[in-house]
Amino acid sequence: LIAMMGWMPAPIEVSSWNSLWVLEKRKCQRVSGKQILFDFNFGYATTAILAIVFLALGALVMHGTGDSFSPSATEFSKQLVELYTNVIGNTGKWLIGLVALFCIFSTTITVIDGYSRSLELGINLLKFNLDSTKYYQILNPIMILTAIIALILITFFRGSLLSLLEFVMTLAFMTTIIFAWLNYRLMTSKQLPEEYRFGKKLKFLSWCGFLFLAIFAVTFIIWKFL
Repeated sequence: LIAMMGWMPAPIEVSSWNSLWVLEKRKCQRVSGKQILFDFNFGYATTAILAIVFLALGALVMHGTGDSFSPSATEFSKQLVELYTNVIGNTGKWLIGLVALFCIFSTTITVIDGYSRSLELGINLLKFNLDSTKYYQILNPIMILTAIIALILITFFRGSLLSLLEFVMTLAFMTTIIFAWLNYRLMTSKQLPEEYRFGKKLKFLSWCGFLFLAIFAVTFIIWKFL
């Protein structure tokens, strides 16, 4: 449950990725605050629905069959396609496989782009303070390096994919409260125009979220280590 919450419906870093993509988008066209908010909310809501669908797939289709997901990445992929095939039928097997490939491919591009832009901006702010003309000179090498490191990790853990995913997703959840606090500080900062700051309702909702995350994190630590 903790592992699933780490990435579902999306990792909390998506807030910074979305901001960086908006900055890039504004170089090509005019974007209003309402458009930005709609894009984020629509994407997040869609991802939340998909998270429920994946959870239901495991609970309603696989749970109780006596089977378990293979730690091998290749076998795991086959099992995932077979789950959908069992529900939809053999006629949709190739379509399901193709859609799964496109989903994985698009997710890979999204993650590499998002992490790379975050790292580039972090390096820029903390150390080099590069001007805009040198932006892509450092961004592209970071993207290549990120892809290479990811490939090495996948190759190294190819026989224990589930263990790797569980570790990374659990770590993501345990650090979520830190990123959530940073987001909250940003959205209540005086440096932000007043019309964009959190009001009383969103502040209350945020603190409820902090309490929720803290309770789950402490419960997990006690259950896991004590």
